[in-house]
Parts: sequence; C-alpha cells; structure tokens
Amino acid sequence: MPNGVPRFCTSEGNLMPAPRPRPTRIAGPLVTAFAVSAGLLSSSPALAATGPEAATGQFASLVKLTIGEEGSSRSCTGVLVDRSWIATAASCFAATPGASVPAGRPVLKGTATLGDGRTVEVADLAPRTDRDLALARLATPVDGIAPVKRAAAPALTGDLTAAGFGRTKTEWVPDKIHTGTFTLGTKDATSLTLTGKGADVICKGDAGGPLLNPAGELIGINSRSWQGGCLGAPATEARTGAFSARADDLNGWIQETVRTTTPRDFNGDGRSDAVMVYHHANSAIGFYTSLGNSSGGFDDFTIGYTVPVNSWDRASMKLIAGDFNGDRRADVGMMYRFGDGSIRMFTGLADAAGHIQPFTVSAVVPASAGWDWNAIELHSGDFNGDGRSDAVMVYHHANSAIGFYTSLGNSSGGFDDFTLGYTVPVNSWDRASMKLVAGDFNGDRRADVGMMYRFGDGSIRMFTGLADAAGHIQPFTVSAVVPASAGWDWNAIELHSGDFNGDGRSDAVMVYHHANSAIGFYTSLGNSSGGFDDFTLGYTVPVNSWDRASMKLVAGDLNGDRRTDIGMMYRFGDGAIRMFTGRADSAGHIQPFTVSAVVPAGAGWDWNAIRLH
Repeated sequence: MPNGVPRFCTSEGNLMPAPRPRPTRIAGPLVTAFAVSAGLLSSSPALAATGPEAATGQFASLVKLTIGEEGSSRSCTGVLVDRSWIATAASCFAATPGASVPAGRPVLKGTATLGDGRTVEVADLAPRTDRDLALARLATPVDGIAPVKRAAAPALTGDLTAAGFGRTKTEWVPDKIHTGTFTLGTKDATSLTLTGKGADVICKGDAGGPLLNPAGELIGINSRSWQGGCLGAPATEARTGAFSARADDLNGWIQETVRTTTPRDFNGDGRSDAVMVYHHANSAIGFYTSLGNSSGGFDDFTIGYTVPVNSWDRASMKLIAGDFNGDRRADVGMMYRFGDGSIRMFTGLADAAGHIQPFTVSAVVPASAGWDWNAIELHSGDFNGDGRSDAVMVYHHANSAIGFYTSLGNSSGGFDDFTLGYTVPVNSWDRASMKLVAGDFNGDRRADVGMMYRFGDGSIRMFTGLADAAGHIQPFTVSAVVPASAGWDWNAIELHSGDFNGDGRSDAVMVYHHANSAIGFYTSLGNSSGGFDDFTLGYTVPVNSWDRASMKLVAGDLNGDRRTDIGMMYRFGDGAIRMFTGRADSAGHIQPFTVSAVVPAGAGWDWNAIRLH
C-alpha cells in the first residue's frame, strides 16, 4: 500500500496470523477485502492498550457483516437505520478493490450478525455514488432492536465516537464492540477527516461502522484509516487519522430509501387506506377515501373526485390501485373501453389528503387493435422495480393462449404501451381454473404474478411468474401442492396477497368459505425462491356469523406495522355497514376482526353500487 494513501478498513478472514497485542482503538472492523495484503501483516504492530469495550446493549443497533464465501470472506461493521436496512461502507461490497458497487442484489454474499446472535442475509444494496456509503436491505426485518438515531441536521461539534467490531490484542475477528473517541479535522460536502484522541485509532474490520455525535446520533460511516499501531499494520506507521463518509446530510435520502411503498396508502402516511368507488343511481361515480388509523381501524369515508352524470359506464371500467407516479401515495388506475371499441388508460392521482383527483388519459389502444374486453384481467404492482406501480394485463386469447402484457407507469403517473412477456401456450390453462394475485413473492422489489390453479383431478397447485428487470412476467414455476384428496371446493376460495408476516416477501391469504358457513383465513408464506409454502390456518369465523354476500375484502397494512392485514366492509341485515380489520400476527396469520367506522342504515348506501380498493 503506498504511503500516501490511507488504507480501507475491511478485513479478510483468510489472512489471520497468530494473535498479537493491539493499540487503543475503536474496535470496529473497518475491514474491506481489498485493503489487506500479506505485506501489511508482516510487521509487528505498536503496543498499546485495548480500546474500551462497549457496555452490553450500549450499541445494540450495530451489526457485524461477513461478506463473501467462507475461506475468502471479509468483515465489516454496519448499523441499523431501520428494521430492514443497515448503513455501512459501500467498499465492503466491492467485488474487486476500487470497483463501483451496483445497486440491487449484492455480487458478494453478505450476512449480518446481530447483537443477540441472529443472522440475516443482505438481500439488496442501495449505494451512494458520491461517497463510500451504502444502505443494505436485510432479507428479514429485525424486530426488538431500536435503529440508531439519525442526526436531523448537520451536527459536527464536540468529541465524536466511532464504534465497531475491530481487532483486539487477542482476537482478529472479535464478537464484541469497542469504541474510540475522535476529533473532527476538515470536512467537505461528502467526507470528514478525523484524528484519534490519545492512541485511539480505527483498524481493519471497522469499515462501515457508525460515527456518532455527542447526542449518539449518526453523522458518518467509517471508511479509511492510516491504521497507525493497528494489528497487522507496519510498525513504522504512527498516524491515527481516519476518513468517514458523511451521513449527517443524508437523512432525507435514507428515509426515502428505507421507506417501502405501502399498498393502498392513498395519503402516504405509511398505513393502508380504503377507497370506495360508489356508482350513484344517477350514473355519477364518487371516489370516497377512508383513512387507516394507528390502531388499524378505518376513519369515516370522505369524498374526493366525483365523475359527472352520464360520463362513464360501469361495465366499461377496470380499476386497479397503485402508486403510479412514485410519490408514495396510492392512486387509482383505470382501463376504459369506449363505444367505438377503443381502449384507454387513465389515472386518478391521490392528493396529500388521500382523495382521488380527476383522471387523466395516457396510453390509447385503437379500436382497430380488436381487443376483446371480456378477455382482459388487470393487475397492478411495481413489476420493474423502479418505484412506480405498473399494470399487467392478462389476456385470454380466443385460441386459449394467455398473454401477460405489461404497461409501465411513468413519472407523470400515466401508462406506457403494453408489451408482451410470457405467453401460455394454446390448450394449457383453463381460465376458470385460475385465481391470480400480484405481489413481490421473492423479495427482489419487483412485483410478480402468483396463481392458484385447479387441475382436472381436483388437485390444486400454487405457481409463480416472476418479473424480469423490464417488468415482463416470465414462465411460471410450481411450489405448494394440495392433493385432490384434500377436497377443497374451488368456488369456496378467495385469494389475496400481501406481506402478511413482514419479511419483505409477499404471501397469499386464502379466505375459505366452508359448507357449514364457517370462514377460515389461511396463509401461505412466500419463500426466497418466489414460491409458496403450505397454507396454515389463522382465524376462523364461527358458524352462522358472516354472510359471504355481505363481505367486501381488501388487503393492506392498515396499522403501519409492515405486515399486511385484511380489511372488510360488512353489510348487516338492517342495512348498516361497518368496517372491520383482521390484523396479521408475526407468523402472518390473520387474527379476530375488530370494528371501526360505522355507516348507519339511514345513510341508505346501496351495497351493489360499491367497489372497494
């Protein structure tokens, strides 16, 4: 390593000579594989006292990162900034020294070890391009550990604390956190230079560890150090300076990155809501919003846009909900068939209050295209992973082939032209034997299409058509199988999708209407391959309690806990209508329903005039 270049602080597990004493330091591993060389390890380090070990639980948000395959792995530190995301040094994940780190699934396998011993794989990377910092999404959200506090504004005064899992005088890859105290030298728009107080120094294995201000708030991510006195550093190196990537100015970026788009969240508060499309007797159509509250219940419906009388024909509307312009508020998309046979795509964007606004037109399909309106099913989701919802049209051709066409959402909230993905060959699937749902079933941040299919022998199987980077659905693969002997009644099943256990992958909930009138809520969890596990039972509604014809169901994260729940609008015999919520537990099972908003019978709502989204 040239004398004029401070070393990266990552550590490679295959370069570990016998234990030697270590200096006082932030014992956090600034360890990047490409920063270590045999030459660096040939000299004896300076003798110094070990840096202070953190008290148990003091830095619970820190994680130890192991990157790469066993035998050639490197170690780094990271810090939880959200239950699903850690901040660390981007250089930790570089495939080769100095290489840029692409966004998305990491090239090198990464595993985070939490303070309580749990291990979670890194599923996704969101690197900065202007500094050595990245956010890494965990495959499974972490509950029970509070994320680090983030500085609300630049705050760089006072002694600064660095923390990490760096080397000690007896261990090259310790399992305990050490800290060090540093003073700020110079700063620019993206980086900070630091000087250790006394003999404190940042060593290999500390890369990606947090730099904290006196209030314990995150202001930087440790990147490089001269490593003076560190175990394995040249004995002639005495400098203890270090470099950190600034994080104190990234609060907004972090918030935007870690925040997932909640399905059906029309006002953008992180909780799902309900939009009721009401077809008035005079042909006007009202879009009413009921906001979800912190308890998971629903507030009263309030009016947004009303389509004027004699404007739209109900039978010519196919509606979907999704965040079509990427502003983190759900909108309503519509495919509309005109009298001349032409078809157009429309979007009604939601405002900050969650109310749907007047619709605007985008993609147009001329009448000459000859699309059969009755051959179309429409689904929504972010199929290309760009942060905006798209539309997937399932088209049942007259020759029995089935095409999956994608219309990408654009920045204005409109729809681009439909383009073809997978086509199911002729004489393969029977439309009446398909129940389709959309969701991110493998957790790659692209929506896919899930299918429950009934075979002629009465057996039922779950299939998944994953989306590629262009948003096109690919050929379907099978997972869970229900044998014919189980005796499932196909007409008794309703299928819904969402992330019911909060692990970052969508699941399926089957609402099963038993012959004795009991209703069971069964969950099939999505797995890392995008397939479905077996259905397991949550709540069962007792016999003679609910009438199937009086239920309208929607799925969404109604209380904002990142687990999808089931919302229900129910019509009682006296004409009153009430909103209910069945919350999901940590296993993804729906629990007993609780009531919230009530519409008295005197309001005179026509049950058949209502569609719920």
